Amino acid sequence: MFQDFDFNKVSTFVASVYWIFFLLVIVLSIVGLAYIFWIMKKLRRLDDGTEDMKKVHDLIKLGSNTYLKRQFKTISIVLAIIFVILIFVNLILAISFLIGAITSLIASYISMVASTLTNVKVTQACKTDLNSALKIGFNAGMVIGVSVISISLLGISILYIIFNFNTQNIVGFAFGASFSALFAQLGGGIFTKGADIGADLVGKLEHGLPEDDIRNPAAIADNVGDNVGDCAGRGADLYESSSANNIAAMIIGVTLSVATQNPLFIIFSLISRAIGNIAGIFGGHFVNIKKKDKSPIAAFARSLIYTAIFNVISFLILTIISFQTGWLFLFICSILGIGLGLSTYFIVDYYTSSRYKPVKRIIKSSETGAATNVISGFSLGLESPIIPVISFVAGIIISFFLGELFANTWNLSNPPSLFIEPYLGGVFGITVTTMGLLSITTIILAFDGFGPVSDNAAGIAEMSHQGEQVRNNLDKLDAVGNTTKALAKGFGITCAALSAIILFEAYLEEVKTLDVNIYLPIVLCALLIGSVIPYLFSALAIRSAGVAAHGMIKEIQRQFKEDPGILEGKTLPDYAKCIDIGTKVALKQMIIPALLPTLTPIILGFLFGPVALAAFLISGTISGIILGFVLNTGGGALDNAKKAIEGGLMGGKGSVAHSASIVGDTFGDPLKDTAGPSLHILVKVINTVSIAFAPIFLNFGGLIIL
Repeated sequence: MFQDFDFNKVSTFVASVYWIFFLLVIVLSIVGLAYIFWIMKKLRRLDDGTEDMKKVHDLIKLGSNTYLKRQFKTISIVLAIIFVILIFVNLILAISFLIGAITSLIASYISMVASTLTNVKVTQACKTDLNSALKIGFNAGMVIGVSVISISLLGISILYIIFNFNTQNIVGFAFGASFSALFAQLGGGIFTKGADIGADLVGKLEHGLPEDDIRNPAAIADNVGDNVGDCAGRGADLYESSSANNIAAMIIGVTLSVATQNPLFIIFSLISRAIGNIAGIFGGHFVNIKKKDKSPIAAFARSLIYTAIFNVISFLILTIISFQTGWLFLFICSILGIGLGLSTYFIVDYYTSSRYKPVKRIIKSSETGAATNVISGFSLGLESPIIPVISFVAGIIISFFLGELFANTWNLSNPPSLFIEPYLGGVFGITVTTMGLLSITTIILAFDGFGPVSDNAAGIAEMSHQGEQVRNNLDKLDAVGNTTKALAKGFGITCAALSAIILFEAYLEEVKTLDVNIYLPIVLCALLIGSVIPYLFSALAIRSAGVAAHGMIKEIQRQFKEDPGILEGKTLPDYAKCIDIGTKVALKQMIIPALLPTLTPIILGFLFGPVALAAFLISGTISGIILGFVLNTGGGALDNAKKAIEGGLMGGKGSVAHSASIVGDTFGDPLKDTAGPSLHILVKVINTVSIAFAPIFLNFGGLIIL
């Protein structure tokens, strides 16, 4: 028996296509996993370089593994407690939650392994060929991107089969994935920024040491942070994003499949994501520096365009086969989503690249000190949501309108028994737009994974005293990596904005209401609470990074004071002590802010009821997305302003402007790498938790009545 639909009412053609699509999702996911094993095998064969390079690499790898092992242990304890509680609520929910959480951690681990395996090989490749080094680093990113999507799709598909093709039974998978991802991203962000800030303030400002100088006790911890924050954390982050969006789209698809007797509405999100994963693999083969390229970033831009073209063709075929009547409107929705994804690249590049006015203003302001640098950077962050919000609004309105046109066209061509409500058609239009946006996730994740790999490679080169050619090549790659990391963060928030809509609609489907009356006092209270949760969360996250940095600074100063031979280069610092301090603080500090978005909707659901909780989701989503743009963009712009000054602008290294930019960069660090990336997970956590507990809130919610 199929819980979501009745095959007895489905035509032979539609049933055949459904099973072909479903099997294709599983097969393409396995192909994706086979591809990453092949890539990993190729990467392992590459040269690790000199003994000095290997020693630095081994220290980074050991620190990364140590941190992740302790983080997983902490997360496992919390997961076990929640799993036991959920057993008493709903056994199936508990099982799917646990599977989602575990697979999210697996994605996180694979991401870190790819980074720590490859970083030293990129350093070695830079001795001979910049293009080879670029492709090696990018292949590490491809391992992250392809594995995240493949594991997510395979997990959802298998669970869907086990739980009798009932989407309600797999909602817990999204909840578990989101929960683990929030811990992984937040903990990694606290660790990496504590190390980064400590290394910069003491090493650079107090003693004038270069970036990643081997004499800096926090140098290894800083590079470890790149792996556990930007790789492991982001891998879990976009894993949960993929999982939550697919399941939400399936929930919306169930309603449409019942109305139209067409189960392809349910499977459409999975098959489009599976083909999008293959599109990313296809586009990745075009990452190759050409003579005409002014910057290596052009190679990434080409791969993104080829990936988009592949997806456009695939969506054309999928919409024609799946919907036949009115397919053109949904096809345009998919193109709109891909266009929104591509536009993210240009928006982020404009606000964070030193080639454009926003960052140039920060650079100029640095000549008068740290205060004006920070003021300029923060004001840029406050300005940055305007263009993205306008593009979101346009995208939502257009895709909803196209979805309504699809519904009207469908209704004219089919009997009244297969009627689609225009509103529901509009929602599905937004869903297809979101699927279009997410179809480029694989290649974006590959870009993002390249960033910390190139950063680590530069650190290994500095600490193993490589030649000028190697460092110059790595400086170019590091600059590209900063851009790709900023792009991935912008893409993550863009995904959260559109994803939140379909997650919210999925919640409304679960509670069977469309009426959220803001004039009711209880609803207004929920709106207010929702609007402040992202700010409280960000405050806790940024404060935690500050606590980690404080401990790191004190330890670095202690080592320099007690052993003068460190600064003289006669003795090596105690790198392990800094890693241990950062780990302890990160694992302790991440718990409360991570539990905040998990427990708040549960408490409000019981106290205020499901309708007021919907209001909480609306305000929490809007507030979180806007604040995410402010923090990510402002912090990224301050970072790139510092790098531009270190490249020779405004007097270069050692100047007043350079000192000011270091302070500004450390101010922006926890914004862009701790709180900012975690906010779009927060947006999805509050929604997935609400969807998972919706049936319970319907029966037992609303203890407070106003």
